[in-house]
Amino acid sequence: MKRRVGLVTRPRYDEMLYSAWARASAYLGSPPRARLHDALLGEDVSVFDDLPVGIGLTVRSGVFGPADVEGAISEWTLHPYHAHFAPIERTREAARRMEGFGQWPHEPLGCGTAAPARLRFCGACRADMLDQHADAWWRRTHQLPSSLVCPDHGETLMESAVTRERRRSAYVAPTDEECPGNAPMVAVIDGGVARADLLALARAGDDLLDMSCDTHPDDRRELYLQRLGRLGMLNRLGEAKLPAVAGVMDARWSAVLGLWPGVARDGRCVQGWLGALLMGGHGSPPLHHLLLEGALNWAERWR
Repeated sequence: MKRRVGLVTRPRYDEMLYSAWARASAYLGSPPRARLHDALLGEDVSVFDDLPVGIGLTVRSGVFGPADVEGAISEWTLHPYHAHFAPIERTREAARRMEGFGQWPHEPLGCGTAAPARLRFCGACRADMLDQHADAWWRRTHQLPSSLVCPDHGETLMESAVTRERRRSAYVAPTDEECPGNAPMVAVIDGGVARADLLALARAGDDLLDMSCDTHPDDRRELYLQRLGRLGMLNRLGEAKLPAVAGVMDARWSAVLGLWPGVARDGRCVQGWLGALLMGGHGSPPLHHLLLEGALNWAERWR
């Protein structure tokens, strides 16, 4: 039986599994991905950055230290974020696919918002990392589609040179070359109100990485409708008055709604994502839920 290389490194605080692989690759001289996998796993696998497959084999190899599959999926990937608002049977199916090979884990979760086109980083986080370690790493929270600022520092996230195509074919560590100080910002943030709103969303998204939720989307929709009812935003049939809800959405998030494709201002969300979310939201991405929950919290506070 072929002898594999032993423990190479352990994932660090909030580190993506992709990032741990990238650091392991750098420590071993950056061999081609197939050779790296052959040395550490005994066979090649396809690795996707946010919801990777082959985790069962990775865990059994011990390359990243003692772990179990459930813990690895929870702590090294974005599964908790994408799974939070999905039906439990879909979250389990996605986890099953992540443990094995060949099937796309995103499909059962209904991830309507794609992972960022380029890996993101926070300049302040990189400085903190390099104060304590010889190298930096890619943080999970910076890759959340709903996060445009760092939840710890409030700084606008920056786009690295690592595109989606590059990271699906090779492991690229967050070096100074890949994460230059003059890298483009992920968004133009206009004013302190917008930055405060984005920080609130980033922290809410970050919280999802450490949470589990078994609430079925149908039950969550009922909770949303109950809250809307207390705010006087239901019609006689018990359905949401979408124009009124959109007005609250615009009032709460007017400074930032235009920063994501498909999330528009001025009530134009009524016939799109907001209506779909309040009809059940089985395929609604976390961003939509976070926006609605933030708007409801704001309306309840100020009614």
